[in-house]
Amino acid sequence: MTEVSSDDLPTIVYIDENEDALEDFYLDAKKSKLFAQIILLKPQPHLETMLETLQGLKFEALVSDFRLADAAPVDYDGAQLVEHFGAIRIGFPCFIRTSYEQEALHAADDVNTIYSKEDGSAQEIRPLLDRVRLQVLRHRRLVESWNEELEALLNLDRATLSADIVDRILDLDTKLETSLGTDAALSRTSKRAVLEERLFEGRRALIEETERLVADIRKALND
Repeated sequence: MTEVSSDDLPTIVYIDENEDALEDFYLDAKKSKLFAQIILLKPQPHLETMLETLQGLKFEALVSDFRLADAAPVDYDGAQLVEHFGAIRIGFPCFIRTSYEQEALHAADDVNTIYSKEDGSAQEIRPLLDRVRLQVLRHRRLVESWNEELEALLNLDRATLSADIVDRILDLDTKLETSLGTDAALSRTSKRAVLEERLFEGRRALIEETERLVADIRKALND
């Protein structure tokens, strides 16, 4: 199992409408010593508002209760939240905890994200916490591999960039943008210039914007 230094421990978010469930999760996650920070949130009434709240936070894994409307009116459940956030952050580690396992299994796109909280014990939650940690490490490696490939492509002779290489740079940019939710991706103007084959102007803008992206990605990974 890969060791993670205390400086590299991830921050995670847990969402639940129940105050006691939030406290129990926090205590178990803190006791595990797998995370640098555990952010606890109650669900917002509307999905769009909840997604905006999450996008404003810096974290590496999302865990949500399934039935979020048991305490107050909420127009979505944990499966819908995970589905929509996963569409914004492609490949982002997301998980669902529930006492209604069968209902959640039918509602979720990926049944592997579902974990029961039947007895609420520390022994019961540990497999989930271990999986969260492993998925974070996997996601970090994936992002780093994309970043390394992008840097390698940028080190090629800029005068000889082929259409295939330009397409791959754009593809990597999109992957990094969606996985990290960064606003530092290539501008639409730069992408359009390349795709319309205005190669000199397009490549110059592409290189400038992508170099800025690489710097921002490095900062995001190191923070």
